[in-house]
Amino acid sequence: MTACHTMMLVPGPYNFTLKQSKVSPYGCWTILDIQSEKKEPTGNQIAGELIYMDADTLYLLTGDRNVQAINSKRIKKAELYIYKNQAGTYFAFTSITLLPNIIGSFIVAGEFAGDILALGIPMAVVGIAHIIIEGSSDRNIMVYPERNKLESFKPFARFPGDMPMNVDLKELTLKKPVMN
Repeated sequence: MTACHTMMLVPGPYNFTLKQSKVSPYGCWTILDIQSEKKEPTGNQIAGELIYMDADTLYLLTGDRNVQAINSKRIKKAELYIYKNQAGTYFAFTSITLLPNIIGSFIVAGEFAGDILALGIPMAVVGIAHIIIEGSSDRNIMVYPERNKLESFKPFARFPGDMPMNVDLKELTLKKPVMN
């Protein structure tokens, strides 16, 4: 359920695998709950790619050529999605590795069918444990202020160091979906 929840919040191009998140030139998807400028009790929610952070401002790309600068003092809550939850991958791997045992038990279908199925129990236990651990954890999400400082988001921005001088923020676009 956690994996499905994350996929609904994060657009497909930004739902990186763990390997992609380490080498992607794009920033991670970020959702901010911000205090409105009029100090009203209700705030706004802004989502987009984290472009850059300086001492007191986050820059989010929320649409084509639309970069919003948000003062960090206005941020009530922030969630940064580093990579896609891997519970589905563990489920697929466990299912595939148990398939020979299931097929073998049907082929034998005699007194040894149970023994062939029993050979898959260790793999099933390990696989199910990994599915539960990964599915119930949110290690792939950084949350401010509950677990992380806002400064810890900086390495996951498109420009984690200083903002390059030759970059025009109005020319940036969101990552496009890959068409197969």
